[in-house]
Amino acid sequence: MKRWLILFIFTLTACTPAQTPIPEIAEIPTITRTPFQPAPATETFTPHPLPTATASPSNTPDPYLPYTIENMRARNYGGGVIQILEKLEESGSFTRYKVLYLSDGLKIYGFMNVPKGEGVFPVIIAIHGYSDPNNYQLTPYSTSAADDLSNAGYLVIHPNLRGYGESDNGDFLYRAGLAVDILNLIAILKEEGIKVGGIEKSKTDRIGIWSHSMGGEIALRVIAVSDDIKATMLYAPMTGDIIKNAQTYQKIVAHPIFQKELETPAHLIAAISPLYHYYHVTSAIHLYHGTADALIPVQYSQETCLALTSLGKEIDCTFYEGAAHTFNNNYTAQFEYSFYNFFETHLKNP
Repeated sequence: MKRWLILFIFTLTACTPAQTPIPEIAEIPTITRTPFQPAPATETFTPHPLPTATASPSNTPDPYLPYTIENMRARNYGGGVIQILEKLEESGSFTRYKVLYLSDGLKIYGFMNVPKGEGVFPVIIAIHGYSDPNNYQLTPYSTSAADDLSNAGYLVIHPNLRGYGESDNGDFLYRAGLAVDILNLIAILKEEGIKVGGIEKSKTDRIGIWSHSMGGEIALRVIAVSDDIKATMLYAPMTGDIIKNAQTYQKIVAHPIFQKELETPAHLIAAISPLYHYYHVTSAIHLYHGTADALIPVQYSQETCLALTSLGKEIDCTFYEGAAHTFNNNYTAQFEYSFYNFFETHLKNP
């Protein structure tokens, strides 16, 4: 996918979260949240039957099949290693490195924060939302969240997904290619781990995801495909419904890529949408959304919570009254305390 195309996509999610660091756990106060309440039983979510994708009469391969969840679950990922290219900076508690790995032949750059000290550390993959690709830096708006988590003892890998920064361009349809970038990273972690100076630093049986906005859409696809994620944090995410996502994007920027998504053959919509494959999910989830989000409707997250709750999945949903797409200082501290505890519970003290 050409870089110019991405310039048209996501004027909706450029943002700069507050820089409030996570304090010591002993300082965490009692949190008052608004947990998700499932709708009455009469409104229980029922997944559509999984469609069977068949070849066309001419036996020409269906170009949509690579995007289906079952196809993505069946294929292989990984290969190669995570290369440490250079040391970027030192803080009191972690060292930041510039890294590179291959995702289906594409060069994916990013940064990695490795906590100081002996031993191995749980891994969190940070999945960014949109930022103007022309101005995108190696350390983007989501760096502050990655740094807070590293200060708390997590090895954080923050890839700049295809089309961002120095990373190569690639297929953008349904954001499935961006999910492949994360799935290849997970496989490399599981195969090779993270070694610094020849010393293993990653606890690869404890991998979590921090995601925001478009990153939440990617994360929902990833956890419908991979069983290797133990904890997933969704912050103001898009939905797992490819048609609703395309409709939302199309309202903001009319572009042929979204029209193509809207014209997905009816028999493949459920096969491609993560929504209809949440029964595969094994990760614990905590979802956060503001009721005043003008970019991504809070109803998306309410529907996500209902779908996963109805399937008996482990999910906690917090809706902040009056909060916008990125939470301001009225919500930041409470929000950070909450997702910090979530990762502590599922990655450090399972």
